[in-house]
Amino acid sequence: MKVLKIVAIAVAIAAAIPSGGTSLLGAGLGMTATAASMVATGLTLATTILGSLTAKKPSVTGVQTSWSADPDAPIPIIFGRTLASGDIRYRKQHGNKNKWDTMTSVLSGCGPIHAINQTYMEKDPINFSGTYGLVGAYFIDGHARIWQDVQVGECPEAAPLTPQIGAPPGLTSASKLSGYAAVINTFEYDASGDHTLTSTPQMNWLVHGVRCYDPRQDSTFPGGSGSQRWDDESTWGWSGNAWIQALTFAIGWHQGPNNIRVGGVGMSIDAIDVAAFVEAANVADANGWQSGGRVTTADDKWEVMKALCQAGGGEPIRYGAILSCFVNAPRISIGTITRDDIIGEVSIQTAQTIRDRVNGITPRYTSEDHFWEQVAAGTVQHAAWLAADGTERTKMVSYPMVQCEAGQTPDQLAQLAGYDIVNAREAQPITLPLKLRWLGYRSGDCLTIDAGLTELGWLAGRDVIVIKRGIDPSSAQVSLTLRTEDPNKHDWALSRTGTPAPLTDSSTPIPDVPMSADSSLVTADSTDRTADGS
Repeated sequence: MKVLKIVAIAVAIAAAIPSGGTSLLGAGLGMTATAASMVATGLTLATTILGSLTAKKPSVTGVQTSWSADPDAPIPIIFGRTLASGDIRYRKQHGNKNKWDTMTSVLSGCGPIHAINQTYMEKDPINFSGTYGLVGAYFIDGHARIWQDVQVGECPEAAPLTPQIGAPPGLTSASKLSGYAAVINTFEYDASGDHTLTSTPQMNWLVHGVRCYDPRQDSTFPGGSGSQRWDDESTWGWSGNAWIQALTFAIGWHQGPNNIRVGGVGMSIDAIDVAAFVEAANVADANGWQSGGRVTTADDKWEVMKALCQAGGGEPIRYGAILSCFVNAPRISIGTITRDDIIGEVSIQTAQTIRDRVNGITPRYTSEDHFWEQVAAGTVQHAAWLAADGTERTKMVSYPMVQCEAGQTPDQLAQLAGYDIVNAREAQPITLPLKLRWLGYRSGDCLTIDAGLTELGWLAGRDVIVIKRGIDPSSAQVSLTLRTEDPNKHDWALSRTGTPAPLTDSSTPIPDVPMSADSSLVTADSTDRTADGS
């Protein structure tokens, strides 16, 4: 496939450039005094790929479809294009007989977000009378009954959200929610009147979430072009790319005159392997992979990183004090391990456990067709392995930041599940003690076991992927932990097509009406009626 070839070449070229920001060797040239001390005392710095099926899958707690009324709730962070339910932070009744109920809901922190696009009431889109259908009054049977104002969360906000009717107690010109995408709604109730609400409807908002830093849009980054800068959030833009979202989450969002971090990790750009995230972002774009959803500031930061990278077809990696990443993509070998390179005892595990060698995955995703609920897609199965195994070995795996837009099939989901299946069939771990020249290779690099290394049996001539690197300064030995790499698996994984979760018919069925004795059926060959019924 042409796309696979282009991506493979790009990955190989990027991996072969030993610049300070893209390789462990380059990072070592600029190591801090603390890192140098760690190496001098013989501590091991390791890089690890954590995304096999044996590792715990990412877990985040965002709920997109229902309101939350907890005033102490953590701050939500919305990524990509998705549905927001809102966390209620203010609610008061006011007016004659308390007929108006006003509430303020926070959709996302780390603002400004890109846009609030549409309001939904009880899962149906509604439009208000004012700006873009988002502000003003909503009419029920010709009577204004719901009012709304919105903000995307500029920091600082020029003015507070404005109640469109009445005077809710406690709200003043100082009641600003700077940095928060939020809405204020007023509902009118009158149990004795007509055309009024009798209960609070479920409200939701379709949004394009937080703005992100994309190095490809930064002219100061090698190969980049544009005005974005990592340390100036006013230059950032919206992105649906999981790797750009993950990179931004690592940098974090900062607000106020003291530049306080309000979300994300808060890492310095110097502690991030930016080139690896750019490489992964390009792979995701080539495959058409997107990411979106809701996390909160209470979620474990590493779990959020894992969930975002999972949606982009890979995993985050820690090596020393540097954050990097690995993306599943065709790779070209950039080095050959020969007999002369091995200086110690070799350890080889020929396969993963039977329990982990699955032949199918039932993936869960967020479906717009199901009003943004998490649902299970059709099982992705490897037919040849199913036949060879003689029995189904299937797992349910959640992909919390993978979404499928209305009317689409979840192909991205199926492809990611396909990668999880084929990676579970690779042999690992394979540990080789090597000479110091192998210090510069990092997790995700593709190497070849020399065909002449017959002592390694079936491994001779095979490609392998680096999943871990250890250093022993006392013996000048580099230990690489590897897994096999089947070059044919990428065609199989990327050719998967998803089967969406079935839709249920929510319409009310028409009851059967008994026919009279002289009734007759109108069939396909019946005489057509004219417009006047004759």
